[in-house]
Amino acid sequence: MNIPIEKKQNQDIATWMQVENPNPLPEVLKGIFFMDGNGLPDYCLTMQNAEWNPNNLTLLLRVFDPIIWSFHDSPAGRMLIYFVNFARVTYLFHFSDATLQHAHITPVLFGWQVPRWMVDFLFDRDPNTPNGDIWYRKNSFFGGPADSGYVLRRVVDKNRQPTPAFKPMLVKIGADCLIVTQNR
Repeated sequence: MNIPIEKKQNQDIATWMQVENPNPLPEVLKGIFFMDGNGLPDYCLTMQNAEWNPNNLTLLLRVFDPIIWSFHDSPAGRMLIYFVNFARVTYLFHFSDATLQHAHITPVLFGWQVPRWMVDFLFDRDPNTPNGDIWYRKNSFFGGPADSGYVLRRVVDKNRQPTPAFKPMLVKIGADCLIVTQNR
């Protein structure tokens, strides 16, 4: 499988993690987010290429799209890139209401929506950060209790400016990351 992968510097993420024509999104979803505490080998994401449907309160985020997701510069990170591209991993966010405080994320693999009774990814905005700087991601499998998950922290705002969470992120992660540079 030949996937165009490049190594990038995490300290320059505000420069290179940008799409040419970003889609319109609610303010709370704009910027670049760090998956702080994520057990998988990926670091950051941006939703600026996602498809927002304000009528249905859904967001379709293709993880395999170029430049929107960064992965560890490691064999595990490279393996995750291959899986994400092979399975065409997509996340479909279903927000509960127009306040965008809570969503269920349906993973889509090979074009198939994984039923919520199998996997329920939860997405909750921290009530103390109404601007969307902090979100909590938890996972529930086969109806079990949600795990502790991880925290999604905005590290770069919509104007490409670092937030207070940017420098602490750099301390936690390596200098380099891997990204997919174009669709195959």
